[in-house]
Amino acid sequence: MKLGTYLQNKREKSGITLKEMERGSGIKRSVLQIIEAGDLTLLPEPKHTRFLIRKYADFLNLDAEQLLERFQDEIPDTRTDNQKRNQKSNQDLQYLKKVLFGFITMILVLFAVWLVLLQIGSQGDIFETKRIYETENEVTDFTADKEEEEEAPEESPAEEESEEPAEEAEEEAAEEPGASVNFVNREGNTLVYNVTAPEELTLELSGNESSWVSLTDDLENNYLYEESDGGTFDIDPEAAVVNLALGNSTSFDISLNGTSVDNSQRGDTVTVYYQFNITRE
Repeated sequence: MKLGTYLQNKREKSGITLKEMERGSGIKRSVLQIIEAGDLTLLPEPKHTRFLIRKYADFLNLDAEQLLERFQDEIPDTRTDNQKRNQKSNQDLQYLKKVLFGFITMILVLFAVWLVLLQIGSQGDIFETKRIYETENEVTDFTADKEEEEEAPEESPAEEESEEPAEEAEEEAAEEPGASVNFVNREGNTLVYNVTAPEELTLELSGNESSWVSLTDDLENNYLYEESDGGTFDIDPEAAVVNLALGNSTSFDISLNGTSVDNSQRGDTVTVYYQFNITRE
């Protein structure tokens, strides 16, 4: 039996649907389907296979390390991918060297042609210089006119200063609409919040150190799925549920439209999943 089939059987025997698995584990449904299909090389980032298998197993209360050891032949070898990337980098470097060599050769050829033409032109008076002005009178008249213009006083009209009304200044300095974030309950390692916000909703993450982060919504939008130390993300105006998974939650702060999310309910739990149920104003 393959690893994907084994995990799928365990999930189905536990009575857990793919939708419940997605919310609970923080793994996108399409990724779950790839894992259960058995071809782990089709994952968006095969190098994160071990991390995903651990999250899957933890949600089902399975021994992740034992699974990885048992099915280690199915785990993609990241060393092969690194060798391919290095080979591609070497090929790109060789191509760049050829392009630079060709460019330098072309410059040298053009320079040699220019020297030849310059030598021929000097011998045949091709580059004979000619005076632009036949007399100095025109230059003298132009200089005199220029001095008269500079000596003439310049009239500057009085400038009227206008102040903007205080109300307009306040409108320009208006802040971004905020959001109301209320804690609902905790389901295992998942913290559930109700969020009331306008259509423009921004989620901001800030961490002291990098951690694995997964940020998705119920419209299959994938905002972030990698190791990161935070960032700012504009949420789809049509999204009603936003799911966030943090591999090291204790080092991250979360805010929605500048409103900080209360993390007191997470305790000392390291891996925490957040579910934000959004109501638009």
